[in-house]
Amino acid sequence: MSLDIYFFKNGFDIQKNRANMADTYTKLQAIKEELEQLEDDFEEAQLSSLNITHNLNNMAKAVGLYEVLWKPEEIGINTAFQMIIPLEKGIEELVANPDKYKVFNPPNGYGNYEDFVSFCRSILHNCREYPNAVIEVSA
Repeated sequence: MSLDIYFFKNGFDIQKNRANMADTYTKLQAIKEELEQLEDDFEEAQLSSLNITHNLNNMAKAVGLYEVLWKPEEIGINTAFQMIIPLEKGIEELVANPDKYKVFNPPNGYGNYEDFVSFCRSILHNCREYPNAVIEVSA
């Protein structure tokens, strides 16, 4: 056990300040609980999440999938179902002409043709599994 002695400026209302801090702390705890619930709801609603390096955006542009994957809302894609046909066509083109797209492999080595094809196939799989899912992109 120890003894603490505090010195405050003259005129400082210690009791009022302590009461305000206690009240604010109670509000903070309520906000933390609300935030935890919102995070839980977000995680529960999320069906899947996939990630690919932005270094492959030129490959995506070349095959016509940049807007589909990076900016779907700009071309009216809001649900997974709407991505299926463009992805099928893009994957078909990628697989049919690998050398045409391998030239877009980034020089820094982060990401490559194989990664992009695999990513597109995973996205297509999710679109088929969750066709009514709402799409959100963060680039």
